[in-house]
Amino acid sequence: MQNRRIAAMAPITWIVKCAVAASFLCCSSMLLAQTGAPPPTAKSATARASASVPDFSGNWLIAPGSPSWDSADPAGKNPQQTPMTPWAREKLAAAKPPFGDKGTFDNPNDPVQKYCDPPGLTRLYGYPWQFTMVQTPANVYMLFEYFHMWRLVTMGQPHPKDIDATWLGDSVGKYDGDALVIDTVGLNDKSWLDNVGHPHSDALHLIERFRRTSHNVLQLDLTIDDPKAYTKSWTAQRTFKLGSDPMGETMCSLSENEDFQKSIMDRTVPGAAAK
Repeated sequence: MQNRRIAAMAPITWIVKCAVAASFLCCSSMLLAQTGAPPPTAKSATARASASVPDFSGNWLIAPGSPSWDSADPAGKNPQQTPMTPWAREKLAAAKPPFGDKGTFDNPNDPVQKYCDPPGLTRLYGYPWQFTMVQTPANVYMLFEYFHMWRLVTMGQPHPKDIDATWLGDSVGKYDGDALVIDTVGLNDKSWLDNVGHPHSDALHLIERFRRTSHNVLQLDLTIDDPKAYTKSWTAQRTFKLGSDPMGETMCSLSENEDFQKSIMDRTVPGAAAK
């Protein structure tokens, strides 16, 4: 009798199991229909995060012909027109740069040419050598072919409270849509802003905004704020083209600079060769 009841209940149990399975499948289908995709995995979330970060890889080369950061005077024919303080005007008047209206190779006092001093942050972008960016979640590294210099940009962090003034300063960065925005303070006053001799002080504050306008073009929008040197903040822009050559060795050597001055440049200066 007991076996017959179990046998009689078997079809009912099978029907219940089928109903439960069908209900589960139906709910699963409805869930997929609502979300449009299976639940995200850690791997897919990481892939989406990586895809949201703009890619600045490549070797970037500046187009020549604009030695000055002044957008109203890119050739540096009137460097004094930039809104400077008396301190900065005196510095500019004493400068003997290699380019622009005051360009000369007759006993130049350019700190790069004379002492092989680092060009400084903004002037590095004015040389016809390449640079590249290496992006990691915590830092962006900028590697410059000229001088073989490298620069650290710390991502998503504030500036330290106590900063020692250095050639490249302290740089912190963040991504803003398709742009990389870099905020830099803590620069010393030993370099020039550009190749026409515009000076800067240790109060210099820079905002760089890099954006890839196309695959082969990188645009830099720069804001310069230096109350000791300029009466108001000002902006400038540079565009860089994607290069196809690997970066090579480009060092600053005092002996090579001296040889170049004597064998090449002094010949262009009247009376210099006879000394």
